[in-house]
Amino acid sequence: MVLFSDFVIDERELSMLQRVHNHACSFKELEPESEEGVEIGKMLFHLYRQGIRDELALVQMLTDGAHPICL
Repeated sequence: MVLFSDFVIDERELSMLQRVHNHACSFKELEPESEEGVEIGKMLFHLYRQGIRDELALVQMLTDGAHPICL
């Protein structure tokens, strides 16, 4: 059963997704609003919708396993 609440992103989660997106774009030396940055955002949202909600795991998946210095 799929619940509507599974698709709602609260403020805390949105902040986390923004941090991950900014970090991944910075790591790849991209502007977040660039075409490549938008593609990273799409991949991030896809991973999140698939159930990956851990910030470190998302960062590692978007940066080919690199460990962030700090988030």
